[in-house]
Parts: sequence; C-alpha cells; structure tokens
Amino acid sequence: MSRTTGLETLEFRHEFRAETDRLLRARLLWFAVIWLAVNLLLMIAVVGFSAWAAIVQDSGEQELSVFRAVISTITSAMGGGIKAAVYVVIAAVWVALYGSVIWRVWQASLSERRIVQLSIALIVADGVLGLVGRAAGIPMTNLLMFWFIHLVACCVFPWTVRQALIPLAIIVGLSQVSLLTFEGRSPYTLFQTAIFLLMCAPAVGICWFRNSQRLQRSSHKFLREKYGMLRQELAYARQIHESVFPEPKGEGAVQYAYQYQPMRQIGGDFLFVQTITKPSGHEVVSVVVMDVTGHGIPAALSVNRLHGEIELRFADDPDICPGEVLERLNRYVYLTMAKHSLFVTALCLRVDTEKGTVEWSSGGHPPAFLRGSDGTVRELGSTAFVLGACSERDFDGEQEACAFHPGDSIIAYTDGASEARDQQGRMVRISGLRSMVASGERVEHGSWPERVIDLVTAHRGGLPSEDDTLVIELYRPLGSVRAGTASDDDEVAAGAGVLSP
Repeated sequence: MSRTTGLETLEFRHEFRAETDRLLRARLLWFAVIWLAVNLLLMIAVVGFSAWAAIVQDSGEQELSVFRAVISTITSAMGGGIKAAVYVVIAAVWVALYGSVIWRVWQASLSERRIVQLSIALIVADGVLGLVGRAAGIPMTNLLMFWFIHLVACCVFPWTVRQALIPLAIIVGLSQVSLLTFEGRSPYTLFQTAIFLLMCAPAVGICWFRNSQRLQRSSHKFLREKYGMLRQELAYARQIHESVFPEPKGEGAVQYAYQYQPMRQIGGDFLFVQTITKPSGHEVVSVVVMDVTGHGIPAALSVNRLHGEIELRFADDPDICPGEVLERLNRYVYLTMAKHSLFVTALCLRVDTEKGTVEWSSGGHPPAFLRGSDGTVRELGSTAFVLGACSERDFDGEQEACAFHPGDSIIAYTDGASEARDQQGRMVRISGLRSMVASGERVEHGSWPERVIDLVTAHRGGLPSEDDTLVIELYRPLGSVRAGTASDDDEVAAGAGVLSP
C-alpha cells in the first residue's frame, strides 16, 4: 500500500484494507458474472449462427440436425477433431473456473489476502488457458487476448501496481516456456517482449492512478471523520476539564470572579478555591492559580493530574499554608512531570477574614496585584522557583503576608494576559496590567477579570491568542456584617494598625 504522510496509523490502514476488501469482493463477483455471461452468449451466438448457416447451405443433407451442425461447425473451424476437443475442454474448464470463483466469492468466507490472490489467480488462469489454446492452434487464443483481459481487470479491480504486475510476469514467462517446449517455436525476442510490456503499461498506470486517487479520498474521508470525532471529544473533554473549576462566588465575606480563555478548546491554566467557615463565623479562603507549560490536550492532562494532587493535599490538611502547598506541588511536578519537560508556575493564597490578612507563596508566577479600597496597588511577587525546576531539597516555599481588608481586591492572572502581543509584536507586559489596575477609575468588585480580558483582546487587535489566559479577582466587599463579629468598616480600622499595604 502506498504511504501517506501523517496517516501511517494502524487504524487508517485497517480501514483502508477493509474498504479495499469490500470493493474487490464486489468487483470480482460482478466481473466474473458479467464476463462469463458475455462469453457464453458470444459462444452461443457464433456457434448457433454457424450451425444455421451450415443447415441452410448444405443442400445435400436437408435433414442435418442442429446438434450435428454445431459439432460440424466447431470441427471445421478448429481444423480437426483434436483441436475441437481441446477447444471444448478449454471452454469447459473456463466455465468451471469462473463458476467456482463466483461461488467462492458469493459465500463471503475468504479473507482479504485470499480475495486478492483469487482475483490475480483468475486472470492468470485465463492467460494460461489462452496459452494452451495457442499451443493447440486454436484461433483467438494468444497474448493479445490476455492483454485485453488484463486491461479490463486493471480497470475493474482495485489493484496496486505490484498486484497488476504479477499476472504479467507469470504469463510472459509461461509464454516463453511454451514457445520453447510445447510449440517448438522461437521465443519472443527482448524487443518483442518490451513492446508487449509497453502495451500493458497503460493498464498498470491505470492501477497506479486509481489506487492513488482512492487512497487520497480515503485519507480525506478518514481525516474528516476523525476531525469530527475529535471535535466532539474535545467538547466533552472541555466540559470535564472546566467542571473541576470552581463556581464564581458572589456572597460571603470573601468573594471571587474569574474568566478563562484557553488558546484552544482546553488548556493548561487552572484555578482551585477552598472556603472554610470557622466556628466563629470567619472565613478562611485558599486559592491556587496554576499555569502548566504548553497548550492544548497535553497541558490539560497535566492540569487534571495536578488537580487531583491539590485535592488530596487540602483533604489531608484543610488549613495547609501556601508555602507548604507550593512545596508539595513542586515535589509532585519534579518527580512526575519535569522529566517530560513540563513545568508549572503557581500562586497560592490564603485569606483569613478574622486576621484581615492574605498570605501568599508564588513559584515563578506573574505578580498579582492587591488593590486597596483607597486605590493603592501592591504587587504580590514571586517567592520561589518555577515548580519542577529543582528537587524538594533545594526548593524553599517561602511565603509572605500583608493586610487584606474589606474593599480590597486581589487581581491574579496567568502569563497569557501579560504576554499578549499586538500586530507589531509588543506585549502588554506586567507594567501595562499594573497601570490599568492602578488607574484612579472606580471599578465595581468582580468586574476586573472582564476588564483585563477586554484590554488583552483590544491589544491583540484581532490576532488570535498565543496562550491560555486566566484572570481572577478575589475581593472583600464592603458593608457585610456577620453575626457575632464586628462590621467590615470596624475591621478596616482595626486591621490598618496591624498590617498595612
């Protein structure tokens, strides 16, 4: 089978061979039936016409029977009784041969390999019977008849070039042997053999062209079907992938909103949020923002693995601190993913509303921005290496803390936002995002993800995204009062003396 770039898969080869098998079975059956019927009709017509002519013209034997006329016609046409007998035997063998082929194909019990061999054997047998007839001196039994049969077979059967050449090689070789032995004549010269093979070249060329076209059509059909299946599977995969993302939270002491735009249908950015309500009514919210190197399905598969690891860590210790989360993730990435050149940047946050603080630990992640209620902006920068770059012995999940009061917001993002390029290749950069966050414009809580995405989209100027983009805003709304606790305004005043941005 011809090779096709990018389609050398077992699945494609299996489908192509199955299609070839179905096509060859149908073509072989119809070829045998039609060719047998046509030749039988021709035999009956020729012999019948000759017999009728013999009866009409024979004035001496007015009572000559039709059967005798047929035998007389065949005998006279063959030039003698031996030739007539040989002709009858060849015709009987030929009819039996085609009848057996029709029966075997009709039973549909042959394997793909056997059906190919049967089609080649049928044409070879046709040629051998022609050589026997030529040796017996029967008219119309020579290589020209075989050439015609071979041409018809090449036009009908889905043969490859190699399969089309096999009958030619066998019959040409047997013809030379027959000329030397049975017929007692000189074999064909090299020039004569070359002329005959040149006459057969169009038939072989037809096989090559039709097989190439069919292979191309099959590959296109295969690609269309697999592309449709892949799109459907990716849609399901995206549903599963996004089901592990948390639902936006618009109530409580700590709320969050986010927007996620994967470069393809699924991507390598991920968000994990856990909220714990203490007996006193205060909330502790842990957030993990991750970005896996790469895009598409490999990155999404890595995200799913990391999601399971994060779930396990927080299930074992709901109060785990950001630095320890980062150290555990680094160990996992280093042992399982780094050997495949997959690394992760991560930002781990923990907000404690009772203390009015946020703790964070960042492994090579772009700095988040803490925007105070008074418009001031502080960067929550990186505190450790990219995850997977070094072993747990050399990794230090250092963490920092600062005040986080009602009215404050934390805007975190992945590098798809800061590294978005315009048509001139200029990036938004971290400074561009900081300038936007630091603007004096009053922005409602929960709307920063949409604003950042709009900025990135406008900066690209219609160009497609080059990376996954995730933007999250974690904020503490003003005016929320919980039973048994001070108001948020009191908390602002009390906490301002403890930790200030």
